[in-house]
Amino acid sequence: MSDIFFLSLPNARIAYRLYENSQSESERVCLLLHGAGVAGSITYSPMLPYFTQWRWMLVPDLKGMGDSFHHHGEEGAVSIGELTDEVEALLSHVEWEDFDVVAYSLGGLVALNLNYQRSLQGKKKMKMALLEPASLDREDLATLMEVRQKYRHASKLIRDTGDVELGVASFMDGVSPNRRKHPVAEATTQSRLAHRPFGFAYALDAVTDHVALMAKEPSLRQAMVDASEHVFLFSGELSHEALRQHYDLLSERNLAWQHKVLSACDHSLPFQKPRQIANHINKWFKTV
Repeated sequence: MSDIFFLSLPNARIAYRLYENSQSESERVCLLLHGAGVAGSITYSPMLPYFTQWRWMLVPDLKGMGDSFHHHGEEGAVSIGELTDEVEALLSHVEWEDFDVVAYSLGGLVALNLNYQRSLQGKKKMKMALLEPASLDREDLATLMEVRQKYRHASKLIRDTGDVELGVASFMDGVSPNRRKHPVAEATTQSRLAHRPFGFAYALDAVTDHVALMAKEPSLRQAMVDASEHVFLFSGELSHEALRQHYDLLSERNLAWQHKVLSACDHSLPFQKPRQIANHINKWFKTV
């Protein structure tokens, strides 16, 4: 395990870990971004031993999750713009300009937005492996907004009632309706997401708010997609068919995009098949 470091920013104290692989096949480096509610180290620790392409791997906790907090110490609302800016500040702190990205769910949207913002500044575009990234789960933005209302309901349940178990169950029913409800797996998911439940709820709302912006201005999401040149999309076989169809469409329309469906997985795919995902990622990054 890496030591934990902290970066103090105007509105946040960001926790991060740096992992070194002295046996890596290259000197490349990678930023790894987690999903809503679950710390970076918990998300990626099962994968890290199998990565072969990077000498250094940077794993932050986004604000409101893991060991990263608002400066006032209370849980509070966040935005995709804020989270993106804080990741950019961390990258400046560690002096990384040229790096790859692996990102999951909420982290996938932050990665897409980070790449878009950097491209507007004339910076080098990132090569990204995205595991069911938020905001690309439906082709039609109006339909996507309807889906996001289920997550808004889940976050509201957590904040208004304090019933974390009910709120997390509502979220899981929305994001993975076809999952195999094994009692141990359900309990593990509940435990992961209940660590900082209000941070989790605010993270869900950050995605929904950003999707609402995209629904009003569809060119925003298209610009984000257009700015992303090399993308490897992962989806779970048990995730919604419309999600997989949109990923297929994106990989057909964009020359250097690829889509891999993982059998017997739902939205929790990084926790379900970390070694298999790492192996696919190794092969892909070796070629791009």
